[in-house]
Amino acid sequence: MGTWDFWLLFVSFLCGVGTGLAVMNNMAQIGLALGHADVSIFVSLISIWGFFGRITSGSVSEYFLKKAGTPRPLWNAASQILMAVGFLVMALAMPGCLYIGSIIVGACYGVRLAVSVPVASELFGLKYYGLLYNVLILNLPIGSFLFSGLLAGYLYDAQATPTPGGGNTCVGSHCYRLVFSIMALASILGFGLDVLLTIRSKYIYTKIFTRRKSKKPSTTTESNGQ
Repeated sequence: MGTWDFWLLFVSFLCGVGTGLAVMNNMAQIGLALGHADVSIFVSLISIWGFFGRITSGSVSEYFLKKAGTPRPLWNAASQILMAVGFLVMALAMPGCLYIGSIIVGACYGVRLAVSVPVASELFGLKYYGLLYNVLILNLPIGSFLFSGLLAGYLYDAQATPTPGGGNTCVGSHCYRLVFSIMALASILGFGLDVLLTIRSKYIYTKIFTRRKSKKPSTTTESNGQ
């Protein structure tokens, strides 16, 4: 936890899961603000594509690590820049944009959850893995509070108008445009941190790749000897 690499991973993870949770937590209001009476389809899209993001990123990152020694944080970087695109698509608020944005954000959120965990074990070992994992998972409530509770909640209320029955409501593309724009910037920040972590951890993944590659011939020789 005292290394720069850990905090690069921590902050980039915060940018990814925090912004993703903000969309999921506020999807009902986002949908209504953009004129969608039924928002269940968007919740389903995020959940389904989040599942595919987890499954696909785990197997794809493992395949390229075995074949070419590709650092796993690179996949986090790819998910972050795509997530930024997803938020910008949502900010456009054109017909169909919320569907496309939900798919992109859901898939990228799944990638972040799936890839960040093995990255922690590969970079910092298993001795303190339980502690590191729980510290990383703190980003879920922290990110939800920062991006969903503070950012989205405050900016929505700033755009909303009082209703006769009490409370505030906002209808129109302006309600969440600034929220999406700020979350896109946060995702770009996460992308930069992940690229830096990829560069800094390249030698570790080269060692992992070399070690795995050197084990294959010995395993084959033992099999032939039997």
